Amino acid sequence: MAPACTRDSTVSMLSAKDKHKLRKPVVEKMRRDRINSCIEQLKVLLEREFHKQDPNAKLEKADVLEMTVVFLKQQLQSPSSHAAHMEGYSQCWKETVHFLSSSSIKDMSLSHLQRLRSPQPLSQDHSTNKQALWRPW
Repeated sequence: MAPACTRDSTVSMLSAKDKHKLRKPVVEKMRRDRINSCIEQLKVLLEREFHKQDPNAKLEKADVLEMTVVFLKQQLQSPSSHAAHMEGYSQCWKETVHFLSSSSIKDMSLSHLQRLRSPQPLSQDHSTNKQALWRPW
């Protein structure tokens, strides 16, 4: 009985160049699928914006990309995006100050600072004080 020729044994007998030729269409298809998927996601995300311009138009991929670029440019250049950023920053700063100034944090910080402020006496005899603080200066 002759040995059965499997796909794996056939592929292993191919040269690197032939393997590349077999793999190239598969890789290219995967790349095109990723591009198409991303374009479709853009279309879904910006659907309302696209319908404002032309509600009955069937958009091609190039149209979706062009309209997305225009939309993003408008968003980045608008003063409202800067104002929204500054408003969010200010709100974050206010919440941080409020959190740090709350009484529980104050109490904890004060007790911690008081412990740090009171120096521990260092003895002259290092053999009796096993917890002498080493300082590099």
